[in-house]
Formats: sequence, structure tokens, C-alpha cells
Amino acid sequence: MSQRKELSPQPPILRQPPTHLPDDVVLNILLRLPVKSVLRFRCVHKSWNSSITSSNFISTHLNNSNSNNNENDNDDDRAYLIHMPAIYTPSNNPVCMVACDRKFNRISEYPIPSELHLNCPEIVGSCNGLVCLAQYGNGLTIAEVIYLWNPSIRKSKRLPDTCLSQYDSVATGFAYQCENNDYKVVKISSLRAPNRPEDEVEAEVYTLSLNSWRRVGISLRPNVVVSNVKYYSSATFVNKALHWLGYISEGDGQFLNQNMILSFDVNNDKFGEIALPRGQVLPQGLVAVPQSLMVFKGKLAFITFGYPVIYHGFMLTHTPCFIWVMGEYGVHESWNKLFSVQFENVIHVQGCTKHGELLVEKELKTESDDGELQRSNDSVIVSFDPETLHEKDLGIQHLPLIATSFMESLVLLDGAT
Repeated sequence: MSQRKELSPQPPILRQPPTHLPDDVVLNILLRLPVKSVLRFRCVHKSWNSSITSSNFISTHLNNSNSNNNENDNDDDRAYLIHMPAIYTPSNNPVCMVACDRKFNRISEYPIPSELHLNCPEIVGSCNGLVCLAQYGNGLTIAEVIYLWNPSIRKSKRLPDTCLSQYDSVATGFAYQCENNDYKVVKISSLRAPNRPEDEVEAEVYTLSLNSWRRVGISLRPNVVVSNVKYYSSATFVNKALHWLGYISEGDGQFLNQNMILSFDVNNDKFGEIALPRGQVLPQGLVAVPQSLMVFKGKLAFITFGYPVIYHGFMLTHTPCFIWVMGEYGVHESWNKLFSVQFENVIHVQGCTKHGELLVEKELKTESDDGELQRSNDSVIVSFDPETLHEKDLGIQHLPLIATSFMESLVLLDGAT
């Protein structure tokens, strides 16, 4: 019987100490990491910190993040930033933004730094993780203080004071200029002039790279007033341009139909007008009332409600809602009434997600002692898919909110002025 041969133990494999990675390899790895991870690596070496805080690294990291988001349409990472105005929250709660995923599950909170001294800020807009905040005064119509704030890296910048003259109201917008990798804030002021049928209108543009305001020409038709109603809507940024709804005024503060869209091209700093589709008077004694602009799946769109021709301001139990989308930007004939839906107890459409779901504020009904439903002062926010008619309660009550798209970025890390 043969004896079993025992195997001699193998010598251990000697692992060589890791070699130093080339700088370009390290840089390539850092460019693909999440923002929080990148920030931690700033402490490794001075050269790493210098590279990470460079404008070239920041812009490349941003481009990578945008590319990844476009390729992964089902990404559940931070997708929306919800702002709940401070006047509607308990006094012991800090003013903050709430980051949510695409299903509006709360991920984290970003308290607004107390050093900004913003008691009741509003979101002007959000681009590439940079949020534009404004402190309004004079009945919520004048932006007195404006900040650019990146909650991901806790960096902020106060904008210089305006160069505009006295004004009664201001419409504001925030945009990204991709050609120059720059950011702009646009303000349009309206001043009621005595003994004149129309308001005096002037505009200015703030450019982040220059850290300064400059006046730009704006020529509107007589009696055109730009709408920028706080708590409900802000300028809509799509196709490299900002957009506001424009009213026609007959003087004495009386507004007629919102029959135009004012646009501002962020590349050439030129204003323009886009006409709304014709024939919006509806059958059965209803008249169309354009309510707000939005971006619907990458295209300029607006929401219209159908109200009775004789309307006394009461809320309809069932309100017809129409969604118009401009198929080809700038081509009036491409306006298309894409959806027509009935909302129950609707108060306002807050906006639209990038997947085409509407954010709708609806009035809650309470049951009286005799079992009848009656109106209440409470409301709820729901998401509504106009294609499938699926409605989801987001679990947010009593609070008007502003929801804007959101992503983490390193913008402002270089201390851009």
C-alpha cells in the first residue's frame, strides 16, 4: 500500500509595498468620487487640495456628474431640493432645505447658515448644485439681499448691492451659462411712474465670474408687466434662456390676460417675447387662465386652469387643468395642448419633476358634524402623473413649498468671485 505523500507548506507570497500612483491616475479617480468623498481627500496633501479646489477640477467633476445622471435615468440619489418657507414652520425649527430622492423620500436637511441673516429666504433658482436665495421685502416683491449658496460644501456668497434705481417690484431669475461655465442672476425692476400709463422697466444682470452687476437693455410693449409671484413660481430656465409670464396692465394695477412670455437669452443677454397659443377660451363658459411656467421633460411648458367666465375667487371642486408644451423652442406653431385633466380641490401646481410628474397643492376636506364635507385651511402636496393619472400623497401638509432640481457639486469651492 502506497504511502500518502504529504505536501510541503508553500512559502507565503511576499506582497510588495504599493507603488506611488501617478498624479494623473489619482486625479482621474478623484474626479469620479462623490462630493463628500472628494472633500475628505483635500486633507491628504497640499497638492491634492490645490488640484481639487481648482476651477478646472470643479468644472470637470461637474461634467462627470451630469453625464452619470443622464446615463442613469433611474438614479435615486438626491434629485430635488424642497424649501419650506420659515413663516410656515415652528419658530424653534431652523430655516432649511430638504434634499429628497426622485420618489420624494427625505434624504437629508441643509440648514441655511445663520451668518447669511436670511429670516425668510426664497429660492430664486438652482443650477448645478448652486442655489440662489433671496430675502424679499416690501410685500414679497423686492429682492433686498441675494446669496449664492452651495449646501453640499457649505459655501456661500453674497451678491453686491443692485445698481437699479428705486423700484416697486422686481422679477428675478437664476441661470447657468454653459458656454463660459458661468452663472448669472437677472433682475427686472418695475417702477410706477406718475402721470404715465405704463411702468418704467429696467433690467440688470449679475455675472459670477465678474462679481458685478451691469444694466442691460429691455424694451417691452406698452403696459407689459412681468409676473414673478413669490411662494408660487420663479423664472423658468430652459433652452439656455430664462422665462417669465407677462401680464398686460391697463393701469391702476389692473391685470388682464397673461398673454406673453418674456425670455432672456443668457448667452447674448437679450430679451425677447414668446406668444402663448391662441384660442384659449374654452367651451361651457370657461376661460383659460395661465398659471405658471415649467419645464416638462426638457421643454418649455405652462399650466392653464379653466375657470368660469364669471369668477368670484372661490375654489372649484373640480378644476380642469391643461398642460401646453412647446415642441420646438421658439416656434409658435409647435404649441401643443398635451394633457387635459381634472383636479379635485386643487389650489396650485407647484412645479414639475424631470420625469413629468406635477407637484400639486390640494385643499383638504373636513367632515362636519352632520357628515358633510367642508373646506378647511389645511392642504396637502401630491405628485400627479398626467399620463397614467397616478396620484401620490407626498406626506407634506400645511406648507406651501418650492421644489427645485438638485445635485451635489463643488461649485464655489474655488472661492469664485
